[in-house]
Amino acid sequence: MNNVNHRPLAEFCEPTIILIDPKREPEREFWYIDISAVDNTLKRIASPQRVQGKLASVRARQVICTNDVLVATTRPNLNAVALVPEQYDSEVCSTGFCVLRVGDGLDPEYLYYFVQSQAFINPLVDLTKGALYPAVTDRQVLARCVPWFPLDEQRQIAVRLKAQLAEVETARQAAQAQLSDTRLLRARLL
Repeated sequence: MNNVNHRPLAEFCEPTIILIDPKREPEREFWYIDISAVDNTLKRIASPQRVQGKLASVRARQVICTNDVLVATTRPNLNAVALVPEQYDSEVCSTGFCVLRVGDGLDPEYLYYFVQSQAFINPLVDLTKGALYPAVTDRQVLARCVPWFPLDEQRQIAVRLKAQLAEVETARQAAQAQLSDTRLLRARLL
């Protein structure tokens, strides 16, 4: 793996995402995922809103599919990213996301873990330095290069990363529980 081939995301991602205007179907309800709906610690969709077309945000435009990788283009330093689970297939996300829908040659879980890396985040943050509104464009996201390996290796890497991150989450939860116990103990002693 020393001789890694880096290729731009644009080579692997579908160039067009279906755009809709929810106001054209004012009574239709759908799940809407905006940036605040993504937990940037757990890297998942945590609190989408159920909305009717007539009440939808003007940014509610992009139809998403299972295994799309959502990358928030506003404040990239916060790394609000998520892998779309099956329950949100054909729902709608904000234009504040770059929707990465991979085709052949790139595993969606591998991409999901890559977009969480500093190698992906830092160059995007650098693009926003000095800007009044820290944001990047979809084009800038798609220009980022991903370390490319054959699909079977990508899947193996994704499996290992998933296991390691699950261990990190377990440790985080244990630390949070200890902190809560410490606060309770302190309150009882006082």
